[in-house]
Amino acid sequence: MIISRFDELKEFQTSEGTTKPLFVSEELKVIHLKIPAGLKVRPHSHPNPGNLLLLKGSVRLNAEKTVLLQAGDMAHIPADYTVGLESEAEAEALLISSPSGYRSINKLYRKLEEFST
Repeated sequence: MIISRFDELKEFQTSEGTTKPLFVSEELKVIHLKIPAGLKVRPHSHPNPGNLLLLKGSVRLNAEKTVLLQAGDMAHIPADYTVGLESEAEAEALLISSPSGYRSINKLYRKLEEFST
């Protein structure tokens, strides 16, 4: 069993907001995101599928069509699917990916340190 204590985990300031990895293994990655007001993330893709569960606020996902997500909504984003994100007000979300693309939380920490602002 692995226990993650939210208040004891490292967070990173990136161009896409505050990122706090909660759990990482080869099978699963769970990240808490604080999305700042006015954020505009250009459309891009990732090699692994992911699920974005919006906890607070609302965001727009820009892909083949624009979709508004509100608190409680979840979007499944397939591998290699191109999507952007915009937020007018602060929001919070969980990003859940399987497989994770990382062997451990420390490997993800090193990658996030490269993107920290």
